[in-house]
Amino acid sequence: MNIDSIWNSLKNEDGLPFVKGGITPSCEAKKPFNPISLAHQIIGRPFDVDDISSYDLTKLSPPKVEDHDRRNAAADVYSDLFGGLRAIHKTSIANATCEDSDDEDQDAEENEPPQSVSNTSWRIERIAKALVSDDQSTRVQTLSKLKDAIDTLLVNSSALPKLKYPPPYDNDHVELRGNWHLVSDFVKPKLSEDTVIPRAQRLPCGTMHFDAVESLKRLQAMFNSCGNSLFLVIGDVNSEKCRALAIGCLQSLLLAGIDVSRHIPYMIPALRARLQQCTYDKDMEVFVQDLHTHEFYKRGGATDRQDRHSLSIKVIEHNEELRLELCRTFNCLVRGILAVGAERTLDAYYADIVFSIQTSLQDPSPELKIEASNLLVQLMRIPHWEPGSKYFATGLARSALLGCRHRNTNVIIAAIALFEASVCVPDRAKKKGAGTAAIADLVGFREENVLPVAAFYESKCNVSVNTLAELASHTNHRIRLRCCEMLSYFMVYLPDRYDHQQRLLPYVLSFVDDDIPSIRETALNCIEKCGLQYECEHPEDVIERRQFGVDGDDTTDYDRGLPESFPRRPSLGARLFVRANASRFFLALLDELSNWKGHIRHRSAKVLLILTVYCEEHLTKDFHHTIASIAKAIGMDISSQSEGDSMMKLEPIRRVLRLMAKYVDPAAYLPLLCPRILGDNSSATSDSRRNYAIVLSSLIEGSPIHRLTLHWTDVASLLSDTDCIGPFVGTRTRHRCLTAFHTLITMVTTSKGCTASFISQLADAGELGKLRSVLSSSKAALEEMMRKVSGCEEIAKLGRGCIDGLSEIVATATTEV
Repeated sequence: MNIDSIWNSLKNEDGLPFVKGGITPSCEAKKPFNPISLAHQIIGRPFDVDDISSYDLTKLSPPKVEDHDRRNAAADVYSDLFGGLRAIHKTSIANATCEDSDDEDQDAEENEPPQSVSNTSWRIERIAKALVSDDQSTRVQTLSKLKDAIDTLLVNSSALPKLKYPPPYDNDHVELRGNWHLVSDFVKPKLSEDTVIPRAQRLPCGTMHFDAVESLKRLQAMFNSCGNSLFLVIGDVNSEKCRALAIGCLQSLLLAGIDVSRHIPYMIPALRARLQQCTYDKDMEVFVQDLHTHEFYKRGGATDRQDRHSLSIKVIEHNEELRLELCRTFNCLVRGILAVGAERTLDAYYADIVFSIQTSLQDPSPELKIEASNLLVQLMRIPHWEPGSKYFATGLARSALLGCRHRNTNVIIAAIALFEASVCVPDRAKKKGAGTAAIADLVGFREENVLPVAAFYESKCNVSVNTLAELASHTNHRIRLRCCEMLSYFMVYLPDRYDHQQRLLPYVLSFVDDDIPSIRETALNCIEKCGLQYECEHPEDVIERRQFGVDGDDTTDYDRGLPESFPRRPSLGARLFVRANASRFFLALLDELSNWKGHIRHRSAKVLLILTVYCEEHLTKDFHHTIASIAKAIGMDISSQSEGDSMMKLEPIRRVLRLMAKYVDPAAYLPLLCPRILGDNSSATSDSRRNYAIVLSSLIEGSPIHRLTLHWTDVASLLSDTDCIGPFVGTRTRHRCLTAFHTLITMVTTSKGCTASFISQLADAGELGKLRSVLSSSKAALEEMMRKVSGCEEIAKLGRGCIDGLSEIVATATTEV
């Protein structure tokens, strides 16, 4: 891009064209005004850059006036520098042009002493001219001198604060609106102390040291005289060193806290010229690098949307470090503008800044991706530019998804932060997050019976990637923690969180059983906060339960047998919240138990375990689906591994069944399991009977004895039947049925007190005669199996254990009676 053509095409407020150097000619002058004279008027006299570089500014003596007069004078000068700089410029230009300043400048140059133009003297006039020299060595030497002078003048200046804007919603507490049962969404965030820009850095301060004021005045004169020349050097395609020095000088000047508003129309095009160009399609809410391909996609062409795959971008600035410094230059520009409270000067260039930084997200450099993501996060959170942030929110969130699949951990964390900031941009008119449409892209959602046209030609265009699932199962705990924090923020503080909680809740539940304590705590706190909101918004579901004390079965110890992640039973609001949203994804979770990938089956079992803690006895309504899905998952685990390894693989599922048996009454699952174990079902096979026997064994192991007592005789008759342990039954099925029978007997014979209580309950129910009959027939069936079936030591051991247990129960029953 030719910077000269850009300058010539721009016009000032009066409609006059800009000339090289950034100064407009006066309406009465025929020749352009020399900007060097303006620097003389601001400073009061010409100065040498060499003197600045070698001078100790801390030893400068202020004018000989009283202390309070000196402070007031410095404050006035500093106030004029920032508050009335434009007026000074216009007045100086008008006066100079009306008095034929060109002749005066020429006379001043002729009358200068010889030593002022020697090779060892670098005056500001010579700097401005040498920057545009055709000799590369001259430009390098000039930029080095200018950089040294700027760094020396910045010694007395205070550093500007970094960009640390908080999220738009208060994440410290939840407030209620009067008597409404609604959660306050737009609580005004409180800026931390290190985020608030001190007034001394935003406005002129009367107590500022005189040396700092003088340094800022000289820096202002340097920028006014050499700024446009620096922008030209940034586009120097022949020398990387010149570009690097020019960018370094520009960054230092932007962080000096001086007025840069007059240079912005030239600075932004000069910086953008070194970066790839892009545009934004508001209808589809995506950023477009290749407009031709995008138009082809919109016409139904066989190509994928550009934000869904990485593009091989054409790099204009081939030096990776300079591309990084260009991005940091935008950071310096924003920091300098915010420090002086001049945000409005960038309103017209906000889109250009976003375009320039967004192209860096596609850059192959990881450091540049991180820098661009962090800067965009802060741009999305600046309240003054909230309308612009809302416009680009969805597109930036979608652009961050590619970074979430990067191999570099820091890049992924930065991309997650950008996605969160983009989604949470407030859309106050609609009471929602401006970028929440990108959540569907995050989970890889696609409507049923909708197939892209490009999928008929290229199979990769039919692939829908669940990026959130990859983040939730990432091997790096830092990424999992950051992902959990993002989901927690979405589910608790988004105004339209109700539209997305059902999609995001399964992933939060998966974090509850994580190996890292901080991740588990974050997930539990998220669900507890959602439970508090549910209690406030649905008081009719909570009042009666608490008032009448109806919250589960009194005979069940809800705090016993919970997973390690739960120190106690979850709160009522948390359980009601999970139950209200679980029905949407519960059947899909059961289907994932039989996924062809082993690690997905394992993670699904862990999520089902956590879901069981929250749903408790409410799992009964879908228990017929649950049993069938678990039996199918058991079959897949056994078939994919050897018998010994499969038992270790089955432990997560068996753990789920043991916990379910704590809440579900045996009367709900025995009618479902008995026909399938006996083989009465037309679709029953040897493997399916074995799987259901494993299910029954796990349920028996987890059921409380007081619930299982009245069904004990029926289960014993089932497991001792010839169709379960007879000679014509498969070895694996017989082994599983004997294991379940041994577990059933062990529950009663654990102690003499337990056996006596068991006999007493059956006697009170009038089932003692039936018990004796079942014990006799079961013992006979086991003895017959031991005679006819031989060759398996493990089966023989289980059979002898069952016979001994039955004999003990018979003896206790005879003694008690």
